[in-house]
Parts: sequence; structure tokens; C-alpha cells
Amino acid sequence: MMNAGPMTLERLDSLLAAYGADEAGWPAGERQAAHELIAASDEARRLLEEARELDALLNAAPVEKPSAELVERLMAARPRELPRELTGARRASGGMRKKGGSLRGFAAALWPYGSSAFPAGALAASLVLGIALGTSTGISPIATNNGVAITATETADSTDDQLIAIALADSGYIEEWTQ
Repeated sequence: MMNAGPMTLERLDSLLAAYGADEAGWPAGERQAAHELIAASDEARRLLEEARELDALLNAAPVEKPSAELVERLMAARPRELPRELTGARRASGGMRKKGGSLRGFAAALWPYGSSAFPAGALAASLVLGIALGTSTGISPIATNNGVAITATETADSTDDQLIAIALADSGYIEEWTQ
């Protein structure tokens, strides 16, 4: 990421914390500004020296080879392989040239547990149910009467409508109902 303004001590501190004292690891767009700040500021040189000391400590720490038991546990917990449809869709050049290739890959990425018919059917059923309930009640949470907004309780005229008003969290109706 290239910094738009001059390098600040806070940015240098973030840079050193993220990338360490080795300037080869710093973002190329910020190296020159960091060098200029280090040359001009005692505080910046102190931050760089602290980062070098931390790097030296981290490099001196012993690194142990992971045990066979740990490797086995990690390998058992790794994600399973990608479905063939997804890997085939990624390899296919030209997107939708193969009939359903990208669509199948997309579906497998969303639902990698086998056939996507069950979640697609559940989604379709919930949409149909929501539309059917929404159009059959005749209640609107933002109804107006001559330009003035009225609440769902003012439009409710049956038990079903009153239950819907409660479901819409109309606190005014709940207070009336509980008294």
C-alpha cells in the first residue's frame, strides 16, 4: 500500500510491527519515505533499533519440528478436497461455454455437501411462503392516512392482523394488549 502523505512515526511503527526491521520486507512504495524519516528523527531510529532487537530475539528462538501426532491431527482437521464440479469450473476457460459448468461450480462452492437440490428447494419454499404471507395479510408496517404515517395497530381489524402487528414489534399494541 502506498502512503499518500509523508511518513509519520505512527506509520513507521506500524510498518516495523507488520514487516520487521528488514527493509526488504517493507512495501516498496513506502521504503523511501521510511528511510527519510529514519535519517531525520532520533525517535524513528529508536523504533528501528527496537524492531531489530525483536527480530534478533525471534530469530534466536528454537524452532521444533512438529510431532507426528500434531501433523496427524492437523491433516485430519483440514478441509476436504474441492468437489470435481468446482475444480472443473475453475479450470474451464471461457466461463459458461460448458453447459452449466460455472453454475455447477458456483453451486458446489455454496453447498459443498452433495446435491444442492435441498438448499435450493428450501430457498424457493421460503420465498414462496414469504410472498404468499406478505400479499395475503393486507397489512403494511408503513401505512399512511392522508400523508400521515400510521402504525400497524391502527390498521389491524382482525385477530390475524393483530398477531401480525405483534410480530412486527409494534410496541404500542403490545402495551394496549397487556393492560
